[in-house]
Amino acid sequence: MDTRVCWQCEQVVSPVSEDTFLACPQCGVIQLDQVIAGDCLEVMKRIPNESVHFAVTSPPYNLGVGYDIYDDTRAYEEYLSWLEKVWLETKRVLVPGGRFALNVAPTSIKNFRPIHYDMARSITENVGLTMRTEILWYKQTMKKRTAWGSWKSPRNPHILPSWEYVLVFSKGSWRLHGDTEQADITKEEFMRFSDGFWYIPPASQRNGHPSPFPEELIYRLVKFYTYRGNIVLDMFGGTGTAALVASRTGRHYLHIDISEEYCATARRRLLAAEQLPLYEKPPVVSIKRIREATTPTYRQRRTRPKVESRHS
Repeated sequence: MDTRVCWQCEQVVSPVSEDTFLACPQCGVIQLDQVIAGDCLEVMKRIPNESVHFAVTSPPYNLGVGYDIYDDTRAYEEYLSWLEKVWLETKRVLVPGGRFALNVAPTSIKNFRPIHYDMARSITENVGLTMRTEILWYKQTMKKRTAWGSWKSPRNPHILPSWEYVLVFSKGSWRLHGDTEQADITKEEFMRFSDGFWYIPPASQRNGHPSPFPEELIYRLVKFYTYRGNIVLDMFGGTGTAALVASRTGRHYLHIDISEEYCATARRRLLAAEQLPLYEKPPVVSIKRIREATTPTYRQRRTRPKVESRHS
């Protein structure tokens, strides 16, 4: 099994086994390009400060969805409080200017709750991230609709959403600094993705998960908001779509999920992707290089022009 150099302390790290994530014995930091089974709050503590360029996830919606082992029926306030702790950890690990894309459903009919409003308020007011935009992901999932409410009557008709939101936030700066040569989005992609109405059908293959991301959704977000070589985190990673797209597009990934079964599926998908002819490994990164590239004071020290004395 291959060894690697820790991206924080630059010590040599050996794998525990093929199925166990690498952790540095010197500093305890989890290593990049790993699928990690565990509680996201506990695992994220082992990610260094200001090291992740892009976080993207879809948390459990608390609607009683049948996940593998997670109980999706928390009390609403408890649910929001728990997620706020996750978002605080997300803010900590994001680099200055790093982005967070949160896929969340609109309000539900049963126990009507404005989930997207409440999450946006929590993240901006309590966590302290800046909201950049919202993307309307139109899924068109109404073909087998049965819950009409009062059929053909204004007494109590129901509107079932055929869309979800992707709420996008930044940490501090609106700008994410990086090597412009590593910006790999095409002109056509940029023009198309910058229109915030995205028609993308749901994932056709669920891989044993009740609500997986479609690859196209993650592809657009990753290409639009990151450079090649950046680090992508999904703390509710499910069966690994975010990690898979990051890997295929030359980014590093950190995948976390509490389900061993989902993580096993994610590993299989990633292993299969590495055999594809177009697969390209991302460049090696380190915490030092990440901070050099994303910290304004460092860049200013290197690029600030010399100023002649006013008395010269």
